[in-house]
Amino acid sequence: MADGRRSLAEILDGLCLRPVGRPDPYTNTELARLVNERGGDITDGYISHLRKGHRDNPTLQTLQDLAAALGVCPAVFVGGRLERLDEECPRRSFSAKLRHLFTAVYPPERGPYTPEDVAAAISAGGRYGTISASHIRDLLNPGPGSLPNPRLKHILGLADHFGLADEHGPQAAYFLDDRLAATIDAELADLMALRDAGVVDFVTRVAAHAPAWSPELRRQAVRAITQALESGDAGTGWVFPLTGERLSTE
Repeated sequence: MADGRRSLAEILDGLCLRPVGRPDPYTNTELARLVNERGGDITDGYISHLRKGHRDNPTLQTLQDLAAALGVCPAVFVGGRLERLDEECPRRSFSAKLRHLFTAVYPPERGPYTPEDVAAAISAGGRYGTISASHIRDLLNPGPGSLPNPRLKHILGLADHFGLADEHGPQAAYFLDDRLAATIDAELADLMALRDAGVVDFVTRVAAHAPAWSPELRRQAVRAITQALESGDAGTGWVFPLTGERLSTE
């Protein structure tokens, strides 16, 4: 893959040639039979295309079905963990995770993204194909009795847009691994708390002005911020480090 991870074809082919928990490799026919016996719907020809890289954009459901048949976590197909937990399914829904990202992740100078914003951003580069705002709305709020079933490139595009990334590229495993999602959500909770307290906006403004500051002014800023965090008496006053005098905030 261009982002430094192994491609879906390489991962799936490796899992078929060196399966988890069994000595013999899977043939395409055998793997298709296992998927279909579990309630999935796939052909050996489609598996062959995936393994050879002739097809590279399966649906979320297909990834889940292949992972269940192979005894691995679905996140492995996007560079995530291999081992499958005893209670891997049911997982927190794709829609719930996507709604949380819309609520939690957006630039400090604006409000939350709209589906139109996200669709335009993902479609603009072309790397993840195109996606419509109406499709994103369906992913956010699927109809009664229906489950969201995005394709892999859209999953990668959504992860990239909302800043879920590591050194290798989009961290789409968030959508396929509840254990990882819980870790990321804890970090997002901290971000939301900082944003609600005005810290994110403050840091953004400081970063915009800091390049023009002298080294001494930078040191004073650090001292002032540290004192504000540690004093615990913001309601009554604090000592301004430039003068050492206590300044009232009343």
